[in-house]
Amino acid sequence: MTESTNEFETDDIIEEPAVVAPHTIDRRGFLRGVGATALLGSLAALGGCAPAAQKEPANAEAVAEPLSVDGTEDCDIVIVGAGGSGLAAAVEASEAGARVICVEREAAAGGGEAGVEGIFAVGSRMQEQEGVTNLSTGALIRRELEAAQQRVNGPRYVDMVHNSGENVNWLLDHGVTFMSVDADNGTEKVFHRFEDDKGAVGYVPHMLKAAEDAGVDFRYNTLAKQIVMTDGKATGVIVIDEGGKSIQINASSVIVATGGFAEDFEMVSKNDINTEDAVYVGMPGHDATAHNMLIAAGAKDYTQNTAYLMALAVRGLPGYFEGGKFSFLIGVAAPYSIWINENAERFVNENFSQVNAMLMTVPTWPNKKTHILMDQAMLDIYMNGEQSAVDQLNDGLASGEVLKADTVEALAQAMGVDATALADTVERYNSYCAAKDDADYGKEAEFLMDFGTAPYYGFHVTPDVQVAIGSIQTDRNFNAITDAGDSIEGLYVVGVEGAMLWSNIYTINIAGGANANNVNSGRMAAKHALSRL
Repeated sequence: MTESTNEFETDDIIEEPAVVAPHTIDRRGFLRGVGATALLGSLAALGGCAPAAQKEPANAEAVAEPLSVDGTEDCDIVIVGAGGSGLAAAVEASEAGARVICVEREAAAGGGEAGVEGIFAVGSRMQEQEGVTNLSTGALIRRELEAAQQRVNGPRYVDMVHNSGENVNWLLDHGVTFMSVDADNGTEKVFHRFEDDKGAVGYVPHMLKAAEDAGVDFRYNTLAKQIVMTDGKATGVIVIDEGGKSIQINASSVIVATGGFAEDFEMVSKNDINTEDAVYVGMPGHDATAHNMLIAAGAKDYTQNTAYLMALAVRGLPGYFEGGKFSFLIGVAAPYSIWINENAERFVNENFSQVNAMLMTVPTWPNKKTHILMDQAMLDIYMNGEQSAVDQLNDGLASGEVLKADTVEALAQAMGVDATALADTVERYNSYCAAKDDADYGKEAEFLMDFGTAPYYGFHVTPDVQVAIGSIQTDRNFNAITDAGDSIEGLYVVGVEGAMLWSNIYTINIAGGANANNVNSGRMAAKHALSRL
């Protein structure tokens, strides 16, 4: 998770399913290496749907008559969004001599990149200095494709992985600062860790300076509202500037790098996620504005395959990066717990997310409400004597997001579930513990811990939504494509908005791969746009 990343972050390379002991679990961010809000790559999944002009947009306000404007400006390339991929595109294009305007709806550059911890690469100078020279790019790519059930595009992975070493060298040449190259929690040393573990320190200020030095014109507090289309080509963008004026910026190419729609729960719910009990914890401004703008311009929707960075948390308690004991960790570090839905039914083997932490929320999506149950013995293991954890637990008890009772029946009443059903679930689970065989979901025997030491606790957990990965379909140059599969000339979608290297689930087998795509997609789109000048 960690822009957030993003989630953001948990970008591991895992040869075999990993078993993580509750006492030793690494407090890694679920945005590690994922670009927090600017991520991933793109798969040209070409399909035969209705023409874009006949397609109902997600937000009817997105498709309107051409906006009236108060003035016009001209440049070579206009970039929408100044996060990780937007900054990479800005530097690439401006240093080649293009006049670049970059509009950013927030008051500063960085976006989700501020929370990213590092980036993937094979063949970087840092790795050469460490003697890491024998990595197989083919093996890395194969592992990712297999984890994705072959639902993503191989050539797009080839581009990202094979360009990754040169991309990191390019960052180094532009002053980006790193602490180390390591394996993160994987097996190969491919994770290039930013200074202070933060893109806000190692990446953003240096890339922003490089862009400014090259003459990029940044416009903050400026919201892009509409792509200008002329004869099927993108020829500019209409924005609302800081003073509230509507300005049409004419350009030969438009590069959209806007960070996805995770803040728009109406959109998120279309992926069969129950958002009534969810909380948005990503960067501000990541609603569906850009998605709708691109759909209105004729781009093909990818949201049926959107993947998400999200984790379970107890509402109101500190987040992961604030030292939260019950944010993210509760979904992976308590494999001996019992997870129940609103019907007091157990619905999963509770150690499942140790293989991939981004699976953590998936089985909870259909639930109206999810509780994680622990008895006192389980909780003692989980808390590990940490005073800050005790303080957070007490805050959760005071708010009612954590329930405590001396009997199973009383706990059921407190959680609002059927007492008989919960008693049956606990009895059934304990019988599996006694038999060392989870006949329902196959949890490994080492994690089958009898639920019987009062008092009992019920943690109401909610999905903390960080990033929506994949919004618009693009081709290999990161041009948006139409429903007919044709590239839209002059219109590029990079970072998270055009991400299609992941489908439905972020597989995180390449440590820092999502952020590698941030840089790669931004640079590739800029180079292609430059070729059109």
